[in-house]
Amino acid sequence: MRKNMKKLFSVLSVLSLAFFFAVGCLEKKAEVKKPKLDITSAPAGATVSLLGKERGVTPFHCSLLPSTYIVKLEKSGYRAELIRVEIKQGTDRKIDAKLKPVTASVMLTSVPAAAPVIFQGKKIGETPLVIKDLPYGEYSAELAKSGYTKRTVSWKMNEDGRPVQVKTDLASNVGTLKITSNPAGATVTLNGTVMGRTPFSERIEEGKHNLEISRDGYVTLKQVVTVVRRQETSLKDVKLEIIPSTLKITSTPSGARVFVNDKQYSDTPMELRQLSPGVYKIRLEKDGYDPATRDVTVTAGNELEVALNLDSNTGGIDLVTVPSYITIYLDGKMVGTSEPDPANPGMSKLLSLRNLSMGKHVVTIAHKRARPEKRSFSVEIKKGEVKRLPNLTLWIPNVKLTLKSGLTRVGRLASNLKEEIMFEPEPGVKQSYKKAAISDIEYLKANE
Repeated sequence: MRKNMKKLFSVLSVLSLAFFFAVGCLEKKAEVKKPKLDITSAPAGATVSLLGKERGVTPFHCSLLPSTYIVKLEKSGYRAELIRVEIKQGTDRKIDAKLKPVTASVMLTSVPAAAPVIFQGKKIGETPLVIKDLPYGEYSAELAKSGYTKRTVSWKMNEDGRPVQVKTDLASNVGTLKITSNPAGATVTLNGTVMGRTPFSERIEEGKHNLEISRDGYVTLKQVVTVVRRQETSLKDVKLEIIPSTLKITSTPSGARVFVNDKQYSDTPMELRQLSPGVYKIRLEKDGYDPATRDVTVTAGNELEVALNLDSNTGGIDLVTVPSYITIYLDGKMVGTSEPDPANPGMSKLLSLRNLSMGKHVVTIAHKRARPEKRSFSVEIKKGEVKRLPNLTLWIPNVKLTLKSGLTRVGRLASNLKEEIMFEPEPGVKQSYKKAAISDIEYLKANE
C-alpha cells in the first residue's frame, strides 16, 4: 500500500513540475533562460489571459518556455482578440495589438418628423435617422426644426453592440410676424437670412430677432423685433427714407455745354447731386462738334455716370494699306500702324481717321524696308464727308536670298515653283533662280 502511495506521489510531483515549467510567467528555472514575451495594445489597459488565466494588463511582460500559446486580450468597449504566439528558444517575441471597438447603431426619431439632426457639429440628415457604427460611449445630438424648440438628446451605446433608439417630442415655439412698408416690395431679412418682401407675413420662432428692411435707393431700416409664441407681432406702414441720387456727366472732348431737361448747367465734366428718381434728358453742345443727346433713368440712391463722345462735324478718311504693318502719317503726324486683316491676306484692316478739318490733307505711308521708303497722297476733305481712299501700296522686300556662290540679295519672292523661284530684287524687276543654285531663303517679318 505504501509503495503504491509513493508511486502516486511521484507521478503527481512530476505532473506538477511539468505544469510550472509550462507557465514560466509564474515559475522561473534558474538554469534555463526563457524567451521573453512583450504585449502592448492600443488602447492600453487590456486584460491579458494566458493558459486560461488572467495574467495582467497591457503593457504586459513575461518569460515563457518554448511552445505555442493562445493569448487573449479583453477591454471594455472593445472586441476580444485571440492571438496565436509561437515561442522559440533564444528568440524574444513582441505583440502590438490594435483593439477594434464594439460598434452599434442608434435610431433618432422625433414628433413631428423631418427634424434636422446636428451630430458632432455637422448636419447629417433628418429624423427618422439611423447613425451606424458608433463605438461604445456617450453621445449627443441636436434636433433643430423650424417652428419648434431646439432639443438636445443624449444616449449611451451598449458594450454588447445592441442598437439604441432615442425618441423625442418637439414643442412648437412660433408666433406670427407681419410687416408692411412704404414703398412696398422691400426685402425683409431676419438674422442675416432673406425671408421675403413686404407685405410680409410669416410664422417665426419666438424670441428676439435682428430685422432689416431694405430696398434699392432707400436707407435700410435696422431694429430688433421680439416675436411671442402663439401671438401676432405687427409692424405697419414702415416708411423708408429715400437716398438722393447723383448724376456725373463727362464728354470727349471736355468743355461741352450741359443741358439737363433743357436747363443749362456748368460745362463738362460736371456733377448734379440730390436728384430724385426719374428720367432726365441730357444734351451736350460744343462748337465744331455735333450735339450729343441721351435719356437716362436715375434710380434712388445710385450714382450714375454718363460719358458722351462728341463727333466733329468736319470729315474723315478711310484707308487700307498693302501690305499691313505700314506706318501712317497725317499732315506729318503719325496716326498709327496698319494691322493685318485675317479675312484678306496681304491687306490691312480698314483704318478710319475722323474729325478732320475741311481742306487739303496729306496722307503718308512709310516702312523702313520699302522702296521707296515712303509715299504721300493729297486728299481734299469736305464738311461731313468721309472719303475712302484706294488701297495704298508699298513695295517691301519679304525675303533674304543667299546663293551658293556667296551672293546675298534682298527683295520680294514673286513665286516659288518646284525647281525655281521668281525673285524681285527691286520694283518692276524679276529674275528667276534655280533652287539648286540657292543656299538659303530667309523670310523677313513684315512688322520689322
